[in-house]
Amino acid sequence: MSPRVNATRLAARGAEAALVLTLGLAGATAVIADVRTKIDVEGSAALSNNPLLIAGSDRSAGILEAGIRPSIELKDGTGLDLELSGLLAGRHYTRRYDDVWHGNAQLAANWRKNEWLSIAGLAAFNRQPLIDRLTSDIDAAVISRGVVEEKTGRLSVSWHPDARTLIQPEFSYQDAHYPGLTPLSDTSEARWGLRASRRTSAFTTLGARFSYARARVVGTPDSDIYAAYATFDQRLSAFWRLSIEAGAERVQSPVFKTTQASGRVELCREGEHLSACASGGVTSGVSSLGGVQRRIDLAATTNWRLSPRLTMNVEGQYQRATQQGSPLPHIDSAQARIRLERRLNSRLTASALAEYRQRDLLSGSTVSSTAVGIQLKYELMPL
Repeated sequence: MSPRVNATRLAARGAEAALVLTLGLAGATAVIADVRTKIDVEGSAALSNNPLLIAGSDRSAGILEAGIRPSIELKDGTGLDLELSGLLAGRHYTRRYDDVWHGNAQLAANWRKNEWLSIAGLAAFNRQPLIDRLTSDIDAAVISRGVVEEKTGRLSVSWHPDARTLIQPEFSYQDAHYPGLTPLSDTSEARWGLRASRRTSAFTTLGARFSYARARVVGTPDSDIYAAYATFDQRLSAFWRLSIEAGAERVQSPVFKTTQASGRVELCREGEHLSACASGGVTSGVSSLGGVQRRIDLAATTNWRLSPRLTMNVEGQYQRATQQGSPLPHIDSAQARIRLERRLNSRLTASALAEYRQRDLLSGSTVSSTAVGIQLKYELMPL
């Protein structure tokens, strides 16, 4: 079965599921208090000298993309909030490269029983070009062509035994499939966690987080990842906040065992006209190359509202990924993007963007690309 036919069938099944769910929820009109429906359509055109970061000369191509983003949100009188959303998009390259169908569908549910107890859940399917995950994991750093198909589920319970304390058990599961891509293998990861925190003042929150993950890769033995962290959140001023998570991970696999430092730090400014965040972290997770990968990631984003209708967004990301217990060298990848967004009227938004990408090859050389383009987004609904 071709990828195009497979993607079309997946999209059709997703639409059928969405319709069944929507009709079922619509039948419960006695309890639904609010229904909000939204549909956006978008299209873009760009030029890149190497859109898939492949070694060699004459790799340039134009990129045309169109997609539709529907969503429906339902709230009832019992504290339940449901949101069903998705994306169906097609990407066409004017030369050299195959067309790609991609998109996602997700159902998010939040139930707030009272001010002390709430439950949140998420079920999602995502089909994404690997090149769009350049700084997310080791996959696109190794192979930038093709797609990954992921199923994700999350469930968490937030319990406040008193006004200052939060206890949050959580569970997540992720399954990734790489159709026709070698040497990437299908993976799955189940993770159990527990967070506990206490607000010690109007500006400070202290806590701890514990987690256990079972990483599974087709064709290789399973790996276990144990982690424990101390957490610190500080409101520095009316606009600035700081979050720190520091601890250690214990990785156990048939190939190797190691205990290593791990954590994350984030500094953010939250303002009406200017918001910005800088973050960095060291983490471990399941690897499509088999076993466990170790990632160092850095990121920075700035969103500047220049006027009521004009916004500028700048972001940069860097990753160093290492395949633990393997002779493979570390692989660096990076990307930076600047976007200028103008709202032309109540429904139409136009954007101009420029982007730079770079990745290391397993051969030791480095490839990079630049791209410039425009995007239009139109809100079909609400009417």
